[in-house]
Amino acid sequence: MNESHYNILLVDDDPDIVAAWEKALSRGGYGVRTAGSGEEAVERLCEHPCDAAVIDLVLPGISGMEVVAAARDADPTTVAVIVTGYASLDSAILAVRQGAFDYLRKPVDSSELLDVLARGLEGRELLKRNQRLLAKLDQANRRMRLSQETLSERVAQLQHHMDALVELGKHLSGVHRPQVIMQQLLVTAAKLIGTQAGVIVRVDTSLQELAVIASCGIDRRELDSEGLGLGEGVLGEVAESGERRVVNDLLADPETVEDVLVRAGMRRVLAHPLSSAGHVLGVVAVFDDRAQPFSVEDQDLVAMLAVQAGTILAATGVVRPPAVPPEPGEATADDFIDLENLLSD
Repeated sequence: MNESHYNILLVDDDPDIVAAWEKALSRGGYGVRTAGSGEEAVERLCEHPCDAAVIDLVLPGISGMEVVAAARDADPTTVAVIVTGYASLDSAILAVRQGAFDYLRKPVDSSELLDVLARGLEGRELLKRNQRLLAKLDQANRRMRLSQETLSERVAQLQHHMDALVELGKHLSGVHRPQVIMQQLLVTAAKLIGTQAGVIVRVDTSLQELAVIASCGIDRRELDSEGLGLGEGVLGEVAESGERRVVNDLLADPETVEDVLVRAGMRRVLAHPLSSAGHVLGVVAVFDDRAQPFSVEDQDLVAMLAVQAGTILAATGVVRPPAVPPEPGEATADDFIDLENLLSD
């Protein structure tokens, strides 16, 4: 134990006793402050708490017991030692109840005082170390409870996603109309992410426009009446670039503040291209009026559903990828002659 780290307050109205204690403790390596009355001791404690205090029981004005209480109020781990020339069982019991570590009878031998302080301060260090360990344990328990809560929320979220996908599979079984399939995919995407609205558009390359083929939570006529040009707004940019776009606050971005979705009352949008064979066939987007960031999980879910939607669009012929020009010399459909028609002429 390094005594020089400890601050000891000596309180007695007899200056000779204080001088003797101070000499012994300073020689023992302690830092020492003194007070000649209870009032002065309380002032010292208000200025700076002490590690230990040696306090005369009988003081003019504020009593030694009150000084013990003030020391413990300033720092509950303070080692308080009561000394008195009028020892009694009652005063000893009262001192212990007030939180005193020990109770010594005057005259106090210097070696005895040093031994009592050493034991008290050692116990104080053990107490503080235990408090630190308990605080760390409490912090670890809090982190564990938080992890458990997070895990439970994640499991519940995954269960919710699975239920929604199972429900989607039931709805789509036996359905052959692509528009109905797109509508169910869109509703599922909005439900999984928790957005209020969504839309699926197809690319019309001949008109350089986007046409709404499914919507939820928004009147598709609002979008159709505005006209969705290829390369214009969030949906048009995604259709043209083939890159996903996430805007968590349309009003905060100068490029999107005039977007058709803003005019429809929306605040955030997550848009993903629908692709097949390397060509963008359309866009799926979910949006609502909340300024809340989309999570990575939200983006992954939309990406997964976008793959399915793109495959269905291409397979059902709602939108076909642009035809690849034939190689020179390669036969095309127009090069074939129907022999049956030729012979019947």
